[in-house]
Amino acid sequence: MKPELTHANRHVGDRLRLLRGKMGLAQKDIARLLGVSHQQIGNYEDGSDRLTAGAIFVLSQRLGVDLHFFFEGLATSPSASGLAEEPAADYEAEPAPPSEGHRLDEAFARIRSRKLRLLAIRLVETVAVDGKSEADSKSAGAPQADP
Repeated sequence: MKPELTHANRHVGDRLRLLRGKMGLAQKDIARLLGVSHQQIGNYEDGSDRLTAGAIFVLSQRLGVDLHFFFEGLATSPSASGLAEEPAADYEAEPAPPSEGHRLDEAFARIRSRKLRLLAIRLVETVAVDGKSEADSKSAGAPQADP
């Protein structure tokens, strides 16, 4: 197999493993979504087998992530390290759909420690402020609508 394909397969597999870990899912949970064995998920994650475009689409839909998630950080022309020289493009800002807010509410409600809840609030507020200031700096010089 061409080195570029092997690199891409490993990258997509790494992103699947990362997503699975973040969501607290086991390989068998992902296997059920795709109709394959949990051993096959291991093969996808280590890059020995490739995820098809259809499988990536199903995962993005069922797990609620953008398709770009699986390719983020993958260079179209890799540097010596295989990583993109510049960070991945910032996708157009869009308001969060209600389903994302609902997921955030549910996850927040499961945090039992008051200290951790306050840290989570601070994190979200910081990200929201940083995202707003990034958007503001990108549109600097552009005519602003009155609020």
